[in-house]
Amino acid sequence: MFSQEISDRSELLRYDFFLILGGGISGDSAARLLKKYNKTVYLADRKQTNPPDSPYSLVFSDENIQEATANIQCVIKSPGISPTHPILASAKSKKIPILSEIALGRIFYQGKLVGITGTDGKSTTTALTHHILSSEYPNAVVGGNLGRPFTDFCDQNADLVVLELSSYQLEDSPNLNLTVSAITNLAPDHLERHKTMENYLAAKWKVADLENPNHCFLTQRKIWNRIEEKKSTYPSKVIFFGENLDDGIRIDPVKRLISTSKDTYETNSFPLPGNHNLQNLAVAIGIAEALHVPKEKIISRFSDFEGLPHRFKKLKTSEHPLFPKLTVINDSKSTNLHSMLSGLSGFSHQDKVYLILGGEPKEESLDPFFARWKEIDCEVWIYGKAAEVWKQNFQTNGNDRFHLVPRVEEALRQIKTILISETKDKLTSQNRTLLFSPACASFDLYKNFTERGEDFERCVKELFLS
Repeated sequence: MFSQEISDRSELLRYDFFLILGGGISGDSAARLLKKYNKTVYLADRKQTNPPDSPYSLVFSDENIQEATANIQCVIKSPGISPTHPILASAKSKKIPILSEIALGRIFYQGKLVGITGTDGKSTTTALTHHILSSEYPNAVVGGNLGRPFTDFCDQNADLVVLELSSYQLEDSPNLNLTVSAITNLAPDHLERHKTMENYLAAKWKVADLENPNHCFLTQRKIWNRIEEKKSTYPSKVIFFGENLDDGIRIDPVKRLISTSKDTYETNSFPLPGNHNLQNLAVAIGIAEALHVPKEKIISRFSDFEGLPHRFKKLKTSEHPLFPKLTVINDSKSTNLHSMLSGLSGFSHQDKVYLILGGEPKEESLDPFFARWKEIDCEVWIYGKAAEVWKQNFQTNGNDRFHLVPRVEEALRQIKTILISETKDKLTSQNRTLLFSPACASFDLYKNFTERGEDFERCVKELFLS
């Protein structure tokens, strides 16, 4: 049951007047879905604009609480809206049912549904899972927090749906009746919204659905152990994944093997670098096995998965004669230290890494990075606001292995100078990796991580491929 008052599509379609709280991609998608069923849809938003092709009959200011909620029978909340918004309080006082966009989509879609969440890597894991599952379910659709909103396709006849689910989407969504779900990892993030790690985990944990005997849930044991109140017996199937496990999905990063209770998978044909991507693959394999995809079909999809833009993505630089042993990786999607450290986990002391960090730092301790930094041959460039905020910490911990620069382009120019010098001195026997993994928000210099990643790739093309 997605709301106390709404149990299925027939219950929902009894209502005629809906309010979308917060427009944007997901809110507009929900409105278009409801318009298809001849419902009257209003919008409450900070921006009171209503273009001619809008699905909204009227647009209210989200500060005009009484007018916005008058005669409304159901509220659809966009994920970016705070749960404490006054319109939601007014709707609750009037006993008006409130749904998330994801919950609205689930009311319409009654097929198999896979939900994937986590702090980092969930987009790649979601895309990879869909890529593998489509070998057995050719009409499978992917969306949610990745790409298309759920309500954009929830009333179509899909074989199966794979959703990336953010903590914002999940905190508003009661039981989504997922067929298979996964929490990939967990680290402090979005605490300006959730306030505590306990609240953040509680939102993520909504994918677990342990009361459902037909459900399969994948996670790391350390995440499972953070939940204090778990039943000693539960009908849902729980599968752990990680390194050094006795059972579950076991990852061997040295041999690049993934072993499940059913089979062992060699992953040398899988093109994405890094131990964290091996973990993403392990989750995708576990989900595929839970949905009865044969091993040969799973393996057949390893080699042609290209990954997602700006997510630990290899760029082509090998054709330049000056840099024959250089690998360049764009990981602009890295917006926190945990994500950046996941990428660094695949390097050993034998690797030479040129790491570019920077942007608008989050309130995170740098200690885990400094501990990892001591283990690898890694020179660091820091740009943007982070150069100012982190300067003292790096001076204390970094001796001469870090550089402060104003922008990404200057970091790349300095790295290029070093590489050319090493080439002339014939110091190129060691493989080099130039890793752009900012570990910060992008908003000091860019609109978003996509614009940041595109700027990085433009600079690489100009400096390393021309």
